[in-house]
Amino acid sequence: MAIDGKEGCPCTNNTGTLASLSERYCKLPTGDDGIYLTLGGSCVPFSYGSSRCAVHDLLYDPRCKVDAAGENDIPAYCVKRFCYVDLATCKRESRERVYRSSYFPFDSEVDLFYSYSTCNSTADDWFAVEDDIVGSRALGGISIDANIPTYTLPMLYKRDPSSGEIQSAPGSEYYDDNVPYDGVYLHYTKKIVEISNGDIRNLTFTHRSKASGDLHPSSSFTAAVQDLKDGLVDMAVGPFWITGQRLKMTSFTIPIVYDKTFLVIPRPGTKDPLNDQMKKVLAPFSLELWGLVLAIIVFAALLSVWFSDRSELTMNQNSRRMGLQRNTPKKRRRKIVYARLALDSFLEKGLFFCSAGVEQDERASLPNKLLLFGFGFFILISVSAYVANLAAFLTLSTTDSVKTMAGAIAAGMTICAHPAIKAELEVAWPDAKFYFHEKGREFPGVLEDYDAGRCRVMAIGYEDTSMDKVFLDKVCERDLVYTNSPIAEIPIAFPIRSDLASGFSFWMYQGERYHKASIQTAKDEYTQEIACNVYFSEEDTETSDYDEITVKNFFFPIMFFLACAVLAVILQIVHLNNVKKGKRSLVGRRSSLNLVTDSPKQDSFVARMKRRSSGGEIDTGSKEAEEEEKDCDDSESYQKVRGTKSIMSGSLQLDDENLRPRVRFDGL
Repeated sequence: MAIDGKEGCPCTNNTGTLASLSERYCKLPTGDDGIYLTLGGSCVPFSYGSSRCAVHDLLYDPRCKVDAAGENDIPAYCVKRFCYVDLATCKRESRERVYRSSYFPFDSEVDLFYSYSTCNSTADDWFAVEDDIVGSRALGGISIDANIPTYTLPMLYKRDPSSGEIQSAPGSEYYDDNVPYDGVYLHYTKKIVEISNGDIRNLTFTHRSKASGDLHPSSSFTAAVQDLKDGLVDMAVGPFWITGQRLKMTSFTIPIVYDKTFLVIPRPGTKDPLNDQMKKVLAPFSLELWGLVLAIIVFAALLSVWFSDRSELTMNQNSRRMGLQRNTPKKRRRKIVYARLALDSFLEKGLFFCSAGVEQDERASLPNKLLLFGFGFFILISVSAYVANLAAFLTLSTTDSVKTMAGAIAAGMTICAHPAIKAELEVAWPDAKFYFHEKGREFPGVLEDYDAGRCRVMAIGYEDTSMDKVFLDKVCERDLVYTNSPIAEIPIAFPIRSDLASGFSFWMYQGERYHKASIQTAKDEYTQEIACNVYFSEEDTETSDYDEITVKNFFFPIMFFLACAVLAVILQIVHLNNVKKGKRSLVGRRSSLNLVTDSPKQDSFVARMKRRSSGGEIDTGSKEAEEEEKDCDDSESYQKVRGTKSIMSGSLQLDDENLRPRVRFDGL
């Protein structure tokens, strides 16, 4: 057995080194001076671990003491031999495993190294308990000053000194350190201090400086980190996101929790603005398809005017060739007349489409009938497809498209978000349209931006707001819900001085692993009753086949009808006003393809025919009357034969009793 260690890695005497650590002095049971290996732990002589291989822990570690009855089992590491060695010699001359003593931090300037293998032993049993034993020296009994960034119920808050009521927003009491802080995070950190068994001697809480608030008006949490950077405090307590900006300012502990930021939207089915109802009517067809439908209606209307016009010209030409319209000048078309005809035809074809059918006209030409046959088939398919989907779209919630972040981006919605995570959100969602209020008040400020109409949805952190009754009640009042669509997942930790980060993190780890001390257990001590369920459920958007179609669903058709009715009333008033003034009116008359400017002789003929049809007397003795009578006879002969000239474009209109032609008096 190697008493002094193996060749190449002998035991060394470090009595002088341990004796120099006066801040760790303690009294041995014998009354001699010794040192604490850990705060509140073993008190060992200065010769501990020096000069020879021995079971040093069995001799001095209280955990290794055997009771009088000898019934307790001592840990295995107690009977393992080791000694301190010289690092340089062992590295150079041997292959023995050497370790730095974890009893002395790196910044203590005490570098002691030990080896179990040089004593023909192993370090495995020691490593199994090292964290439990040595951890108690992580911070060396330090006192820590920590600031509180703001109030976040029930995470961080104070009570009113006089009434004892919980304060939801910082007031004058926030800057009074004599008024104690309370909340989930205060309970958690106090538990960590308790677990450290004196390694964290004290944790004092204070407020952040007003100057840091002026420097970082968008986030009181970032302002608290600024105080830490400036050396005003040792750490900050609260749900702090680890962001790039803050990492430049200070170190952080290990994460306490990973906070998810969720999309918050109006509860599906409750926020249906009228403009969305208007869009629902058009939703069964895409915008491109609606454009195509409109184009086909216009095309059919123009073709209908052209086919009818060609038929009229053909009849006029046949009449002149037969001599039935002697000395009749060629009719002159007017643009305004064609515009009126085109408008009438467009409204007619639009009416056909909306009524899902076409009106049969036996007087129409064959090309016109063929056109209407094709247009009727187009109407059949279009209206059937539209009606089949319309009911589903009318009862569909308009918020379905924004249950996810991708949906909100596709809809072009502005998203109100916390400015502290601006960089993180913009990197994760470069196409999103965010609104960051640079002088906001944490998440209550984001909600104020929503109320001001700066956005339609919000990005809200779960950790900060999940237990904040005041905030959640406001969410309920606005009928908003948290979706299950995470926008970002950001770790939450405590900002802390770099030299304290490792030690405090160690106790956080120990507390959760061995003492069930976590932020969740601290939350369990607080109960919150929220006025409503603020979390989204798929059941909220499920529609039934029996959902009623309400008046709101018919907003667009009703508005469209009223607009047409108002326009019709205006046109009728204009027409009546023109008639009253003795002016010719294009608005109020029935249109046909006889709307042209005729010669004075034709006007006289028409007037005479009207008098004849009404039973009025006609002066037959004048030459003018004789010519008009001849024109009438010629016209009657033309009406009898014009249907025989073209079976493609002509139209025949005869009286049923005597086969005499009817004369229509259409015109301007």
